[in-house]
Formats: sequence, C-alpha cells, structure tokens
Amino acid sequence: MSDYWIIEKSTDNILTAYFDTPEKEVNTLGEKAVRELDRLIDKIQSDPKIEGVIFTSKKKDFVVGADIDEINKIKTVEQGVEASKALSEIFLRIENLKVPTVAAIHGQALGGGLELALACTWRVASNDKRTAVGLPEIQLGLIPGAGGTQRLPRLIGLEKSLDMILSGRRVSAKSAEKYGVLDALVPQQQLLKQAQILAKKKRPKEWFYTDLKPSNLAKELFTGAKEKNILGRRVVYRTAKKMVDEKTKGHYPASYKALDAVFEGYDLSLVKGLELESQLFGQLVVTRESKSLIHLFHATTSLKKHKYKAAGKEKFGNHKVETIGIIGAGFMGAGIANVSLEKDKVVRLSDPNKESVSRALKQTRDYFKKQVDRRKIKSFELQKRLAHLSPSLTTSGFSKCELVIEAVFEDLKLKQRILADVEKNCHEDYIFATNTSAIPISKIAAHAKNPERVIGLHFFSPVEKMPLLEVVVTDKTADWVTARSVEFGQEIGKQVIVVKDGPGFYTTRALSFYLNEAANLLADGVPIELIDQALTDFGFPVGPITLIDEVGIDVGMHVLTTMQESFPDRIGTPRGLAPIADSGRMGRKNNKGFYTYSNGKKGSPDEAIYEIIGISKKNDAVSEQEIIDRCLLQFVNESVRCLEESVLTNPYDGDVGAVFGLGFPPFWGGPFKYVDLVTARDVVERMNKLVPKLGKRFKPCDTLIKYAEQNKSFYPEEQ
Repeated sequence: MSDYWIIEKSTDNILTAYFDTPEKEVNTLGEKAVRELDRLIDKIQSDPKIEGVIFTSKKKDFVVGADIDEINKIKTVEQGVEASKALSEIFLRIENLKVPTVAAIHGQALGGGLELALACTWRVASNDKRTAVGLPEIQLGLIPGAGGTQRLPRLIGLEKSLDMILSGRRVSAKSAEKYGVLDALVPQQQLLKQAQILAKKKRPKEWFYTDLKPSNLAKELFTGAKEKNILGRRVVYRTAKKMVDEKTKGHYPASYKALDAVFEGYDLSLVKGLELESQLFGQLVVTRESKSLIHLFHATTSLKKHKYKAAGKEKFGNHKVETIGIIGAGFMGAGIANVSLEKDKVVRLSDPNKESVSRALKQTRDYFKKQVDRRKIKSFELQKRLAHLSPSLTTSGFSKCELVIEAVFEDLKLKQRILADVEKNCHEDYIFATNTSAIPISKIAAHAKNPERVIGLHFFSPVEKMPLLEVVVTDKTADWVTARSVEFGQEIGKQVIVVKDGPGFYTTRALSFYLNEAANLLADGVPIELIDQALTDFGFPVGPITLIDEVGIDVGMHVLTTMQESFPDRIGTPRGLAPIADSGRMGRKNNKGFYTYSNGKKGSPDEAIYEIIGISKKNDAVSEQEIIDRCLLQFVNESVRCLEESVLTNPYDGDVGAVFGLGFPPFWGGPFKYVDLVTARDVVERMNKLVPKLGKRFKPCDTLIKYAEQNKSFYPEEQ
C-alpha cells in the first residue's frame, strides 16, 4: 500500500490517484513520493482494464513543487542532472500512457505540480480564487527541471510561457484557462465529475482556435505563425533577452539558462529537449545564486513560526486584529492604511491637519482605483474598502481600536505626547505601536502607564511595495503584544522580523554604517558616480549616494546624528555632509541633492557638491573593489554586531531584514549568508587590510574573528 498515493477505481474503470504527503500540510514531490508514483504507473500499464487515470490531491493544494530540502542536498552537477532526469522520465511515462490522463487541480499547482499536470492529457481546475498555477523555480535560482521549459511552450507558445517561466509568478485559474494551460474550469464540487468525463476522452492530435473570440483570433494566429517561423523566434528571443538583461543586470544565471532551455529545446524533439533541460538544471542547482535564494526561502519560511505564538493564542485564541487606528496621515500613515484596508481591516485615520487627511484619502482612492483599472479588484471592492476608512481630525473613536499605530515624524516628545493621549481613552486590549526608524522604543515608552503594551512597527517606504516589517520589542514588551503585532504584519503580507530595541534597531543601524561609509568615500574625493556604480555592480538595486537622495538628506543627517551619539567611536558625520544639508538640499523631494533632477527624473551628479564639500580635485584612482569593501564590510560587520549584542535573535532575521528591507542582493542571500559564502576568514582579512589606512572603524567584531579562527559558519546545515 502506498503512503503517498491513495487509489480509488470506479465501476467504469477510471482510476483516481489522490496525492497525500504524510505529516505535511502540502504535497511535495520528494524522492519517496516520486518512487511510489513510478510504481503506480507500472500498475496502470499492467492493468488492461483501466480506461483512464485522474491525478488529484487530498490536501488544500494540488502539488506545490519538489521537496526543496532534497534539492538543497544536491552537491554536484551530475547529481542535479540525475535528479531532474528521474522526475522527467516518470512524467514522460505518464504522457505515454495509452489511456487518457487528467490532472484535477484545486488550490496551487506549482513547479513540479504544474509539470505533472502538463504531462497529462487534460487539465481541469476548480474556479476557486485560491486555485493557481505557476513555475516559480526562477525565484530559487533554478529552471523547471521536469518538463516545464519544454511542454509549456509547445502548449501555449513561447511568449506566454516565457512570461510564466521568467517571472515565476502564480497565474490565476481564470488566466491559466485563457492562456490555454487549463482545459476547463468548474466549481470545486464538480471537479472530479468533470475529470471523470475527460478521463474517457482522447485528445485530438490537432486543435484550432475555434473557441476564441473573433477579436482575439487574428492576434493568436499571428503569434502562432511568428513563433513557428525561425526568424520570428529570433525576434521573440532578442526581446526576451533584452528584458532579462535589464531586469537581472547579469546577476541571475537561471534567467539566461531558461532562455536557452526554451529556445534551443523548441527546435528539438521532446525527449532531446528534456535532456537539455536536465543538463541546464544540473548546472544551476550547484550555483551560489541558487544556494542563496533557497537559503532565503528557508529563512522566510522559518520566520512564520515565531516563538510568541503561544502567548497570543492563550490570550486571543484565533481572533485577529480587526480595527486599526493610525495617527498621522502623511505618506507613511496613508500607506499603512492602504495595506490594512486590503485585508479588510477597519481603519480610523487621524491627523489634525485637514490638508494631510485630504491627501491621504486621495492616496487611498488612487491606490485602489489603480487596482480596479488593472482588474485586480472589482469596483464594489473599492467602495467597500473606502467605506472601512474613517478619517478624522481627532482621535475620537480610537477606544475601539485594538492596534493604534503612530506614524508622525521623528520627534520624541511628540510621540510621547501622542502615547499619553491614547492611554487616556483606549481599547481594553490596546497595543500602541510607533513607526519610527531610529528612536529607541524604550525612550518613547519612558512615561507610559503600560510600557508592556508599547512596541515598534517599523514600516518601510513606500509601505504598499516594500515587503519588510521590523517589529521592535523592549525588555518590557509583553509576549502577547509581540505575537499580535507579528501576526498583524504577516496578515497584511509582510516579511516580519522581530528585533530588540536599541539605537537604529537592526535595519537603520546596519544601513547607517553602510551609507556613512559611502559619504566618507565622497569626502575622500571619490566621484559620486563611481561610488554608486561599484555598489550596483555588486548587486544593490541603487547606489548608496542615490539612496541618500531618495531617503532625504535631512532625514539621513538626523539618523546619522542619532547613531553618532550611540556609537561615537565607530561612526561620525562625514566631512562635508553637514554643509550639504545646510545648503537646503534635501534630495529628490525638493529636486536638489547629490544628483540633478528635472521633472522628478534623476539626472547626472551635481558638480556643485564637490565645491560645497571643499574638494578641488576628484580621487578617481580608488578601485571598485575598495569602494565595495568599504561600504559592504561596514554593513556586514554591523549586522554581525547586532547578532552579537542580541539585537538580532538569529541570522535568519538579519538576512531577511537586509534583503527585503534594505536591498541587499538576494543572490548573496543576506549579510550572514554572504559571510558563509566567502568565509569569515576572508571577511576578517579584508577588514584588517583597511584598518591601517582608515582606522578602528574597520576592526572586525569579536564574532567574526572567532568564526574566522574556528572556521565556523552561521548556517552549518547549509554547507
């Protein structure tokens, strides 16, 4: 009897195989499940009475892909090739069965799950909003390794399949049917009934666009003709290659291997195409980029299981935060309101400035109107969300708010005054959260009646797009307060890390050292464009000088001043930065910064900056590697210090925070994974070389020195 596949046979000889991975919430195609699937195919082939086969699931999803833990254990190209071939050969056996096969999909069919479905004769899915298909392997630095790059283009064409493969995005069931990935959509309760009907039908060898509307017919016929023509395919390839170059900047080899698999495989037989795919998969699975991206997958997964859950469950059971109060209707406050409204929260938004409230309402209306225009939501959903938003010039009604989030500017006394006002008239289970990027939460809560209910929720701008939420706890913060805050963050779709209170917490602290060193380089005469280019070449989305303009020079000066007070021996205001701020330059927001701006668009570096700093001659002899080392190693060293000082409770938090909040290159996995990849010894040696020239701020922290001496790593299980 199979542990993974539950078999039922109907009176009309249709065999239904239910996939049910033991002791897991989701179905994954691990070695044992695949081996049992192979034996199941033997059984089907040996039973002449079977007239059709249905593959479906006992769980909430169809199949979410291969077992990533098993992928991560692959150490050589040859092992990767063999693993891919093994699964491809089994799916090829399914495709070559003499009876019709049907994939009956409810929930997600991702990666190997979709590849299993593509090997079937028919694909039918429920029209449930959770049902979706996708090939997300690119997000792990891989390509589909069980036929995805070969069967999908043959089924729906090059352009549509490239869209799915290169983005890795999940496609809704409705869109998947429109693409031609799915043959039918039905209500969930009719899924198996429809599968039974299809399991008795053989697919015609040729099909035509008979079900297309006349308006789409010409377009589809043109696309099909273009892709069948070798010259047309070259045009498609060049367009796709240009897009990959622009998006990845050459840092992600999987995107280029995907192009090779799709376009080279398209001209081969299916068998030869599958062999090519397996070879390319094997080459990718051992790359640094793939190991780093898989590491991030494990990191984000682990953070969902936080240690505070029991405290929250004990006090509230399954009750979620439903009513939010937001004080401050600026850009950040409006953004927090928007992501809360998206999850059907009731939001009360308060600001004494009438114009600020009006701007926030417009920001919210525009945000959801854009979603309507893009057909992500219906018009009635826009009206529903707007109805859940209550703007006001006062905090009246905040006694009904379970979570109050203060999102005013960085002024300690103002934040303390707002907290005191909230405490006078509050919900019995209220939580007061402050959205600050640098002020210690303990200072804000210094005069609080209930300091155990005060917590930091550090959102990143723009809130609607930035995926990180840094939850900051003090020594007095109650566990149930932390649990409720973390779960609220996860519910609104954020990657949530929990850090200990302190100057700059984790993200602002690490970023401050990074940006401070970039400013030091500028003060040393290194041209603006060389500094930015070096760090974007390393993989950051924007250079550090550009980032200072984006954050705001005034904001940057305020944060650096705060950090200098806390770490005077290791950070200071770089020479010339204060005069730049005093000159009225605030960066992009007032079109005056390190760069020139025209109609909101960034131009070239502003040459006047050098005169303000007092540089008569630029120092363009500094190597790109030195620029990278000076900024990057400050970032890495300070991140490890945060772990050393228990600001971070584990390296996973540090890597997730750096990648999702600060733009640390995902293909390096974060600062802690970076140390493991290049070794602590290498990091220490590079820092020690900078000490004689630049001083004690480059002295490696004790943990790095210890790890270098003992040849230790932060993630020994990943080695």
